[in-house]
Parts: sequence; structure tokens; C-alpha cells
Amino acid sequence: MTDQELATRFNYPNGTLKNKLGITDRKALAQREFRIVNENAVALLHHAGQFPKIREIDQLNRVHRFLFDDVYDWAGEVRDYNLTKGGHFFQDFQTFREAAQWINSLLAAANQADRIAPSAYAELLDNINEYHPFREGNGRSTKAFLQLLAMQHHQYLNFPLHQDQLVAVFNQDGPIDYQELGHLLDVQDLD
Repeated sequence: MTDQELATRFNYPNGTLKNKLGITDRKALAQREFRIVNENAVALLHHAGQFPKIREIDQLNRVHRFLFDDVYDWAGEVRDYNLTKGGHFFQDFQTFREAAQWINSLLAAANQADRIAPSAYAELLDNINEYHPFREGNGRSTKAFLQLLAMQHHQYLNFPLHQDQLVAVFNQDGPIDYQELGHLLDVQDLD
């Protein structure tokens, strides 16, 4: 799919993402989306006990839909095109099956433990970030997804207030040091 085809499919002529709210101003959409998605994230985590145990990456679709369904028609739908952001190419959509299998193996390993190590959360965070299955909202959905996983392991997972440190680790040359990335995450036992 060409950039122009993607723009036509997802954006109003001025570049604002098409949305259920009919908002055509980018700044106004960003503000409204921020409020709606954060309210939905709080509700999701408040009712985490009603969410099925995190076992596979496909459950990320449900999280994304829950967070973004009030805003976008395509909420929870996995992309069928390639995506770049800031010059970074995310997982080729044609290799999603293999990527999902790898992430599912990481989830299976994490679910073997009573408590998940910060480095294991870091490895999941990196792999899901690279997977990047949605047009928008990947980071927020991934964080909520991993927070649900943490809660199911009687843990609290918090991310740095400022994303600069995480982005710097993701953008460094060479392989990511999951121990280092894990130090940026706040993982605490709830009991």
C-alpha cells in the first residue's frame, strides 16, 4: 500500500486521523483522544480481574479495542500494511505470524514464573513495540497490556513518566540490553 493510499484510508485531507468523533483538527483530536483513552485505561485496569489471563499477543487486540473504540473505527484491527515512524520501520506485516509466535513464547515463559523479572517485561516491551500491530496507539495499548499481565502476577508495573529514556534505549545501535531497559521500569510486588 502506498503512502498516498494509507493517507486516503486513514486521514482527512488535512492529515488528521479519521475518527468517530468527527474532529478534523489534530490538536483537538489529540486532546480528546488523550482523555478518552486514559479514562478507558483506568477502567480497564480497575476491572483487570475480569480480563482473561494474558497468554497470547492476540489479546493485545482486545486491549487496543477497549482503549480506542470510542475514537477509531479500526480500533483493535491488526494492520495489513507496513508502517514507519520517524524513519524506523516496524515489523513487516507479512511476518506477523512469526513475530506473534515469538512473543507468545515470551509470554509463556513469563507465565511460568510467580513473579516476572523487570528484564522479562523489558523484552516483552521491546518485542511488542517492534511488532507494532496498529495504526496508532501501540505504546499505550502495550503498556496497558503489560500492566494487566503484571497485575495477574500480583505485581505493579509502572513506566517512566517521560518516554525519552525508553525511546533512547529503543533507538540505540545494536541489540537492546534488557537488564538496562528493565531498570527503567518500576516493578513492585503487590503482596
